[in-house]
Amino acid sequence: MNVNPFNKKTAAAASPKSAKGASPLNEIGDVSAVAQMFDRLRQQNAQYDQAIAALVAANRITCGWDKPAEPEMTLTIQREVLAALGDTDALARFDQEHQQALAQEQAARVKASQQVLEAPSRVKALEQYINDLAGQMVSGLDETLIDQEIRRIFRPRAQRMLDAAKTFVLAWREMQSVEGVLLQRVRLTHTRVTGDHCTRYDHELIGRARDGELLPTLIEGLPFEELRDLNDQFTRTDSELVTALDNALRSVGFDGWGLKVYHPKGNNDERRIYAPDPNPPKRHLDPGHGLSTVVRVDV
Repeated sequence: MNVNPFNKKTAAAASPKSAKGASPLNEIGDVSAVAQMFDRLRQQNAQYDQAIAALVAANRITCGWDKPAEPEMTLTIQREVLAALGDTDALARFDQEHQQALAQEQAARVKASQQVLEAPSRVKALEQYINDLAGQMVSGLDETLIDQEIRRIFRPRAQRMLDAAKTFVLAWREMQSVEGVLLQRVRLTHTRVTGDHCTRYDHELIGRARDGELLPTLIEGLPFEELRDLNDQFTRTDSELVTALDNALRSVGFDGWGLKVYHPKGNNDERRIYAPDPNPPKRHLDPGHGLSTVVRVDV
C-alpha cells in the first residue's frame, strides 16, 4: 500500500510549467481598446493643462495683477495733431511714410484694450471649456474594461502560483508527516532512579517559522543560508519580470501612470474652476495691522 501522498504522478500534475524566458507580451494580448482610452485621456490632460494656464493668465488680468503693456502712441499722437491742424498734405505724407509702423502701433493699442475688456468673458468661456472637457474625460472612460483587462493579464500568473503552491503543500505535508512519525517512534522517557524526571534529548527536525517567513530557517538537512535566501525572495518582487512587463505594457500604450480624470461640476455647483496661480502676487500688509502701540495709563 502506498501511503506517500507525494508520489511522482501527483507531483508532475501539480508542477507548473516553467515560465522562464517567456515574453510578458505573450500574456498581455490585445489591449488596444484600453491603450486608445489612455491615449485620448493623455491628449485631454494636455488640453486641460493648457486651458488652466490660459485661465490663470486671464484671472490675473481680471484681478488687476497683470496689466497689458502700455502701447506706444507716439505716431498716433503726431497724426492726430496733423489732422487737427487740417494740413492735408502733411497728413498724407505722414501716412505714406509711417503707414506700416502706424498700423502696428494701432493694432497694439487695440490688442491691449481687448485684453482688458475681454478678460472677464474669457474667464467664463475658459471655465465652461474646462468643465466640458472634464465631462468628456469621464464619458470616454470605461474603467470596467480596464479592470477586466488587468485581471485577464494577472490570472495566468495567479494560476501558476496556485499550481506551485499545490506542489509545495504536498511536499510540506510529507515532511511534517515523516517528522511526526520519527519523533513519535524515538520518544524516550528519561527518569532518575530516585523518581525525579530528567530533561530528555530534544530531536528537532523542523523549527518554527517567524512572521513573514515562508519556511522556518531550521529544517534538518537544508542549509540555513538557502532557507534564509528563499524567505528573502518570498517577500520581494521579481525585478527582472517587473522591468520586462512594465516595458512591454508601455510599448503597447497600456500606461495610465500620471494621467488624471477630471470630473465636471454639478449643475447647481457655483464654485469656480480650481486654477491655482503658480506665482501669486505678494500681499502687502495693511498699515493698520502693524505692531500695536502700548499706552500706559496711570490711575
